[in-house]
Amino acid sequence: MENIYSAVNRKDEITHEIKGKMRDTHVSMFFGDKINANRYGYYYFPFLNSINSYEEDFTRVLGVNEINQPNYAVFFLGSGRIYLHVAPRIFSNYFLLSGDNYQYFENVISYLRLNPGKIYWDEYYKNSSPSQKRNNYGNNNDGKDFSSLQVIRQNPPLLWAFCLTVTGMLLFVLFKVKRKQRVINEIKPNSNVTVAFTETIGRLYLQHKNNRRIADKIITYFYENIRNKYFINTTTIDDNFINSLAGKSGVAVNEVNLLFALVENMQSQENVTDEQLLSLNSKIDNFNKNKT
Repeated sequence: MENIYSAVNRKDEITHEIKGKMRDTHVSMFFGDKINANRYGYYYFPFLNSINSYEEDFTRVLGVNEINQPNYAVFFLGSGRIYLHVAPRIFSNYFLLSGDNYQYFENVISYLRLNPGKIYWDEYYKNSSPSQKRNNYGNNNDGKDFSSLQVIRQNPPLLWAFCLTVTGMLLFVLFKVKRKQRVINEIKPNSNVTVAFTETIGRLYLQHKNNRRIADKIITYFYENIRNKYFINTTTIDDNFINSLAGKSGVAVNEVNLLFALVENMQSQENVTDEQLLSLNSKIDNFNKNKT
């Protein structure tokens, strides 16, 4: 086996892949002692891997690369056989799905026995670290299983980068938790239930056509608005009250006198007509609109 591996030449293919030269390339198969006329190719790095030296008495070439160098062979060892293909890219989807390349795969596996007695699945390269592969090749080793963290530990730059990344994430989470504030519930502003209540009562009295009570409610709400907005006592309506209200509201004194004269007249009547009620409401609206 050592002689087989030492005879595999990968220098040319590695050089072409490093330089990035891609072009049409192909492989062929042997049938009997002649190369099959069918060539199976695709656009990629050229197939240049080859088996340089081998013992012809124990070897049979089954396939060649694009320059007719052996790249697929079977080695007869005692009562067994070893099939070696040095172009693994032919087993990739990219190659097999190009044209009729699937036929090449069929030709490759056609040399295998139809009903093999035993199949050995070797996961050595899957479960071993690179150092174990180099140091323990061909030996039975019951060492530790290979893992990604083992690769990081074996490379100091990767280990430092991994530690810095984990530390940064922990610091980020820590400071984010400390700086994050609790959700502040939204406080809805207080609604003016007095206005809604007055409107409801007004509609109730309007349905019963009781204009006097509607007028009383309008006057009561008007007085309450004066007390809350201008901080003036509405118990006594005199000249001081009129002058104070005119000064604070910015409405002329004569208009304020006319408004409260109408209010006093309305309060002294037992029955109020629709026209008088509309006039009172109109003058109060004009007062509220003209105030500063």
